[in-house]
Amino acid sequence: MLDVKTILFSLVVAELTASAVLCFLFFFWKHRDRAGHLSFGLWSIAFLLGAIGTLLISFRGVLPDDLTIIAANFLILFATGLRRSGVAAFFYQPLRLWIAAGFAGVWLLLCSVPEFATTLSSRVAFVQPVMMLYIAWSAIICLRWNTENLVTPKVYAFSAALETSAHFSLLTALGFGAGNGLFEAISGHVILIALLLILVAMVLSMFTALAMPIERSLLQFKSAAYRDCLTGLPNRRAVFERAEAFKSVSGANNCLTVIRFDIDEFKRVNDKHGHATGDLVLQVFGRVCEETRPVDTVAGRLGGDEFVILSTRMEPSKARILAERIRAHFAAACSEETEGAVQVGLSAGVSSVPLDLGLDEALEIADRAMYEAKASGRGKTVVGSAEKARFFSGAEEPQFAFYNPHPA
Repeated sequence: MLDVKTILFSLVVAELTASAVLCFLFFFWKHRDRAGHLSFGLWSIAFLLGAIGTLLISFRGVLPDDLTIIAANFLILFATGLRRSGVAAFFYQPLRLWIAAGFAGVWLLLCSVPEFATTLSSRVAFVQPVMMLYIAWSAIICLRWNTENLVTPKVYAFSAALETSAHFSLLTALGFGAGNGLFEAISGHVILIALLLILVAMVLSMFTALAMPIERSLLQFKSAAYRDCLTGLPNRRAVFERAEAFKSVSGANNCLTVIRFDIDEFKRVNDKHGHATGDLVLQVFGRVCEETRPVDTVAGRLGGDEFVILSTRMEPSKARILAERIRAHFAAACSEETEGAVQVGLSAGVSSVPLDLGLDEALEIADRAMYEAKASGRGKTVVGSAEKARFFSGAEEPQFAFYNPHPA
């Protein structure tokens, strides 16, 4: 049969287990970021102190009150404040450890007053609201600063809400129920249910504390798999997946417009100035592209010095204007970054096809347009058009016609 001591002992075991696992991850898990590392450390200490405090409470009547009341609640208050700081650290927010130490210190000062130390309702009226403040604050941080839209912080916020309601029940039963016949009659059941809720909420928060940094790391691994590490732009895989995603969110009559960029004589830049300078040129283009393109477009690096911009809301004429703007900004930025040592140009090809034809078709047309720009003197933008947007029955290839809006 469940009783208060059984629940407290279960809570001690759960907290000690969580503290041990978090401590292990703090020292040995290599894939956590700095925020996750700090969170693991704070949570590990918090659960250890909480376990010690809960264990002392379970020996009430056996050990002196100075240990089972004053020291136990001091440890639990400080531990709960550290849990909040661990959540704050995870979201790169100020730790404010002084708050955890401050409330714990106030508790010790109040306990030096005999009237406070010997009155249960007074002690409960201080401890439970502070606990509720810490836990609710943690939930707010999880919901307010979860800019990565992680799932586990939302679960943590739910467990915090559950734990807050349990502490409110304890406050009601132990603090406000004294002298009230009805409250005194049901207080034992309320306390038992509240402790069960705290046990469930604490176990849930322990699991989510473990899972939050892991989920972030998995998200970072996934992001890295779709991100070009040199330029920061989406890589080829990401570009093609975004093109496929356009089909599900755009109308059937929409067109896919593609701008295909290629840096002129990039090999010469590498040979003459070194690969470090070549990498700098690629990074400059990635930055210029991100700063210049409209927000409803997708930019990516296909490989080498080949880049692309996709849009379902841009006409070829506007795409050509955008390509010219990027070309001009890129040339100026490269000259500025290298103090005039590197002068590079950019050739671009533009295509627009029905969305259901896909990116491969659009890239083929844009490629031919881009090579047309290179063949006619480089440093130009050429718009390519397909006279036949679809294949006829059989394997007949569509014919392409190109024009240069700025003939030499």
